Amino acid sequence: MAAAAATNILLIGIPSGRQKLPNNNHHQPPYRPPNPIHFLGKHPNNNNNNYKKKTPITFASGSPGLYSADQFELTRENVDLVLEDVRPYLIADGGNVDVVSVDNGVVSLQLQGACGSCPSSTTTMTMGIERVLKEKFGDAIKEICQVDDEQINETTVEAVNSHLDILRPAIKNYGGSVQVLSVEGGDCTVKYVGPESIGSGIRAAIKEKFPDIVNVVLTD
Repeated sequence: MAAAAATNILLIGIPSGRQKLPNNNHHQPPYRPPNPIHFLGKHPNNNNNNYKKKTPITFASGSPGLYSADQFELTRENVDLVLEDVRPYLIADGGNVDVVSVDNGVVSLQLQGACGSCPSSTTTMTMGIERVLKEKFGDAIKEICQVDDEQINETTVEAVNSHLDILRPAIKNYGGSVQVLSVEGGDCTVKYVGPESIGSGIRAAIKEKFPDIVNVVLTD
């Protein structure tokens, strides 16, 4: 009798077989990992004005490049201006370049002085001058032509002075000047004031154009 009473006490509160245990997992939301943005600053749910949401970086599209055709209009004046970048190198070798014409995308150039008759003049055009022009004007240039320099047969003071006109603009930019004083036999005397590097170019330009001149004397 006592054992039966104890058994009944133990069974109090135990649900019968017809009752279902509550499914506690039925209403639980699925597990989600922490949002990494919470670790970048203040939590976005907090009322904190110091929290700033990051914005993506955007880049402008369709903007022309530094050397695109939109930067320069293809005109004779602009081509001549662009060639100022390569002229110091040509002048140092006793040459220069002149813009003959710009017509319908065709640029005609004349290599002057030592550059015009140098065996590597084609390389000078392709690797130096053409590259710079195509970078600046892009597809606006259809063709770049080299025009032959005029030949001067007579070796006179006037002829040599005229030939040095290709170098005078650069010499003037450096505050210098050049003037042929005399041509006697194989000697040419030139009054020159300016950088020594351009002085070497003057010697080369005269000797290249006038083969009968073997000695160029620069005097100030």
